[in-house]
Amino acid sequence: MKYLYTGSLVGSGTCEARRCGLVEMGREVVTLSFEPFFRYPAFLGFLGRKFNSLQTLSGIGPGIWEYNRCLLATARQHRPDVLWIDKGHYVSRATLQTIKRETGAFLVCYNTDDICYSRNGWRLHLPSIEEYDIYFTTNRFNVEELKALGARQVILTQLGYNRNLFKPHVVTEAEAQRLGASVGFIGHWEPATEELLLQLINLGLPLRVRGSSWRQAKNKRRLKHVIEPDAVPIEDYTKAISSTKINLGINSAQSRNLSSGRTFEIPAAGGFLLAQRTIEHQGFYDEGREAEFFGSAEELADKARYYLEHDAARQIIAAGGHRRCIASGYSWQELMVGLVKMVEDACLE
Repeated sequence: MKYLYTGSLVGSGTCEARRCGLVEMGREVVTLSFEPFFRYPAFLGFLGRKFNSLQTLSGIGPGIWEYNRCLLATARQHRPDVLWIDKGHYVSRATLQTIKRETGAFLVCYNTDDICYSRNGWRLHLPSIEEYDIYFTTNRFNVEELKALGARQVILTQLGYNRNLFKPHVVTEAEAQRLGASVGFIGHWEPATEELLLQLINLGLPLRVRGSSWRQAKNKRRLKHVIEPDAVPIEDYTKAISSTKINLGINSAQSRNLSSGRTFEIPAAGGFLLAQRTIEHQGFYDEGREAEFFGSAEELADKARYYLEHDAARQIIAAGGHRRCIASGYSWQELMVGLVKMVEDACLE
């Protein structure tokens, strides 16, 4: 089958990993990334980013119009059997209707974001939901919400990791000094995460927190010795996991997540995962054997202190988590096999 695959196709992104999985399966894949349609000269700086934010929230703007025009033109030119749209927040209902009418393509949406988190910008997407033949979501709360919005078929799937990037690394002593931590968190800022970290600071836990969005932190004075508000390059991210004794798996509260990319990336890279105790985490790993979980700041701090003092136990659990990750096929590339089968079976019905 021929696929037209569109989304945020950048080198280290999860959308690109899923595309690679499709290619590895031997499918013919035509691609269109929306990223070039939202690039502005570097000298615009903040103004360019602000304008892109306004386009996302409003669903109106030159980038959105040109992307939809090119998506329609590409579909007309290649006449795919399947149009696979990753996230879909920039694709209009009119574009989907025209592609369906003119090419007969089977329409698939794959979304890792919460449709109820308004800052993701769903103005174009919400009216388009009923146009998709299959809608894959990784957010279990969205399943019924999508059905209420008219989705034809909603399938709950999971997050994953890119097996081409996340694997155990040999880390030099210099790299371990530069990238490692006793207890570390690499991820975005949001109020609930900041509140948890403040509790951990009060409990005296040694922390190292990295991510560019931490410039938004409200309690910068209390966090100044803990946060490093800079993006971590992907080549450093995997080594940072390997160099950190305890890697925290904190989910997004504002997106109602019960797992995250870190849930899989940390064990895949051979790191020790200490994550929030959720139904999803408990399904993915055996607590105390393949990962450790916490239900409060106090439990997190107690477990972190224990495993900082018991290297052998920590390493055994990290190894168990890595084996589980590989054996269970948690990579994006492997997860795509099952998803594509569902799509192609539905196409043949």
